[in-house]
Amino acid sequence: MTDLLPRLLVLLLVWACVSASPMLYKLNPEEKYEADLVPVSSTVIPLTVLEVSYGAGGKPSEEYKAAYLRKLRKQVLQRTEKGEDVGEDGEDVLITVKTQNLEKAKVKAVRATQSD
Repeated sequence: MTDLLPRLLVLLLVWACVSASPMLYKLNPEEKYEADLVPVSSTVIPLTVLEVSYGAGGKPSEEYKAAYLRKLRKQVLQRTEKGEDVGEDGEDVLITVKTQNLEKAKVKAVRATQSD
């Protein structure tokens, strides 16, 4: 009984593959049968060309560039203070409007304490 089930399954799969799509054949001049393919017309819908980019406008704003440069400068300074080699950071940090505002506030506070 257990040997019958795999054989039946294989037979069923072979039958499904053979009978899946009927094919018409025609005799060519070299006396060989070949598939008779019938062209099927279809409507082609043109797609619009999309430009792939990041961000809302595709180009980073000056504020974003400045915030990113501040972040990189801060990382380099922290690593040189620790005596580590300066290289690529393993983690990516998302710079948002909130973090930009916090960095501006921190920078203003640091500058105010340094001038005293």
